[in-house]
Amino acid sequence: MKTLLKTLAAVAFIAVAVCAAPVSAQEASDEAVDELVPEGEPAADENPEPSYVEVEPTADEPVDTVSATADVKPKKKVHPYKAFFDKELEALGKDDRFGVTAQLPKRYLSVKWDHSMMTVDSRYNDKHELGPAIAPIAMPGGYLDLGLNGAGAGHVFQASYGILGNFDWYFELPFQSMHVRIDPKFLDSSKQPVKNPNDPNDKTYASRMGIAKLYQFIPQLGRPVPALRYDADWVLADINTGFSWNPWRTKHLSTSLTVRAFLPTGRVASANANLTMATGPEIDVGTGSWGLGFTNGWDLRVFKYKHWVDIVLSSEFSMAYFFEQKRDYPTNFTTEPNRSILQAFNDPNVFAQFPDLRHLKGQYSYTPGFGVSWMGQLSVQLAILGLNFGYGVQHSQEPEIQGDWYFYQMVRSLQLLGQNTIQAIQVGASLSLIPLYLPVEVGFSWRKIVDGYNALAMEDYYNVIVKVFIPMKW
Repeated sequence: MKTLLKTLAAVAFIAVAVCAAPVSAQEASDEAVDELVPEGEPAADENPEPSYVEVEPTADEPVDTVSATADVKPKKKVHPYKAFFDKELEALGKDDRFGVTAQLPKRYLSVKWDHSMMTVDSRYNDKHELGPAIAPIAMPGGYLDLGLNGAGAGHVFQASYGILGNFDWYFELPFQSMHVRIDPKFLDSSKQPVKNPNDPNDKTYASRMGIAKLYQFIPQLGRPVPALRYDADWVLADINTGFSWNPWRTKHLSTSLTVRAFLPTGRVASANANLTMATGPEIDVGTGSWGLGFTNGWDLRVFKYKHWVDIVLSSEFSMAYFFEQKRDYPTNFTTEPNRSILQAFNDPNVFAQFPDLRHLKGQYSYTPGFGVSWMGQLSVQLAILGLNFGYGVQHSQEPEIQGDWYFYQMVRSLQLLGQNTIQAIQVGASLSLIPLYLPVEVGFSWRKIVDGYNALAMEDYYNVIVKVFIPMKW
């Protein structure tokens, strides 16, 4: 009975399958027939395979290779560079690096050129007021404004290498160029340019009087007459090197720590032509001291939409300390201050500003000390275009000077060596050439100082960055 039911079910299945799709169900029908044949008895071969006789083609009959390969599509060749590039992009996309805390991928080298340019012709005093770069010197009948101004540029070359994927080493080689000018003018009691009594429209009269006063009165005040020009190109500043570590990163939050050491390679201005001592227009390039520093960075990802939009808030806090060094005293204070002229100023501080320094020789101790800075910015990445808006504060302590007391008083009176603070805003843009299979990023930014304390006010501050990424996996 069971065998009969099984047989009827199989016959019904075959009938339905054959009616529905007789061609495609051929194999299923054969399997069903096999089940109907008792075990041990061979099934009848209703559709025996036809026999074929292989016939060798003759020379007059060409072989048809077109129809045999018509369904086979040749593989498109991919250039090894493109294949490697695509593979790396896919792997790096999974790492999801973002913000200022991102480190280089493992075994990647980055080479960066950072070029900046600026002009200076003013300075914030100790009351946060913007005025001349060097405070006018009071004199009988008016003031002598040295008219300090200049322009400078910086070239920073940096090489970084990704050691672990979240741990980098870097080396930075900075150079500076500067062109400083002293254009003296003589001002009246209200600190306005004096006018030619014979020709009030004479625009150069205040400048001519300024140069005359410079050479006439400065030596009587016990100071050397400074040079009026200083030009320097590609002067080496303080080389620094260190390590950067990204110990913790999630989808929305990341932090990093960078430690660095500064080498005393910066050029210190000549003591007999140093701007901070009013002996000339030269400016220090770097500090010329050994130093240690660190930077702590944080990134908060506000929003991300695939690879099209990425908005990140970033914060960076930096601190550095520079150790003691020895500097030379100026030796061109060769005249004694004229006390009768000094008394004519009717200012009790004038004797501290113009002491007798003919005795100076040897060296004094100079310690730059601490410097701190903070920068916060909003970065918006739109596909290959990046935009950023930032605000920063930078503060340096007053350098410590241990040496001649009268020399120290003179330097402090110039207000060029005290503690200083600047506040600035910054806007910038960057462009990634990676979609064009070029591992290059180009950036541009503009900075504006909005407030300061005892600090030179840098104007027309522009910055260009070109960064190249080189995989070291070949």
